[in-house]
Amino acid sequence: MAKSITFSIGDKKFQGAINKVDRDKVYGFVEELVTDASGNLCTTGSIMDDGSTIILSGATALKTVDKNNKEVDKKTLKAVYMDGKDAVLVPSSYDQEVILQKTIVDDLYNLEVTAVYQMAFEDAEIAKADVLKMLGDDYYRFVFNYRSDYEGADAIMLAKGTEVFVLTGRLLEFNFLENKNTVVVLEDETAAETDDSIDFGML
Repeated sequence: MAKSITFSIGDKKFQGAINKVDRDKVYGFVEELVTDASGNLCTTGSIMDDGSTIILSGATALKTVDKNNKEVDKKTLKAVYMDGKDAVLVPSSYDQEVILQKTIVDDLYNLEVTAVYQMAFEDAEIAKADVLKMLGDDYYRFVFNYRSDYEGADAIMLAKGTEVFVLTGRLLEFNFLENKNTVVVLEDETAAETDDSIDFGML
């Protein structure tokens, strides 16, 4: 079994490994093979700006350069926040106890899901039953970090049927405009009525 993560809900703790649900295995996949007239497989290439130089796949790489276009060793770079302060390294979820916080279903709807994991337990029967009972019908939120990084992914754990799932991604925040209804002042119809009597002096 894969390496386990220790989770805690209040004073209760449990351990479990998370296995990524492969979309290809669930939905299947389509593989497109491109061949030439002789039936030989073609490889992907790119044409440079000169219109004649062809670069095959794997022949390009990304480099970090300074303002003088000199390559910079990534080890010398420092991560900072938007305000210029040093970024804080977030430990891996495997290296510390992960605290689950109860959340609402709205967070699940607002989660931009990038990966789905299914939890596995050493004791597939007893441990899973205990965790299913512990989670119930509630939703639990935490920060998931596969490895130490400066920003973890938003994650929600939930029990569905006889399985426990973890959905990771990014929680979207929606800014709604305030609903201000303008009070419409209606004119008194009786006051707005005009005098329809005939002025015989105008005849």
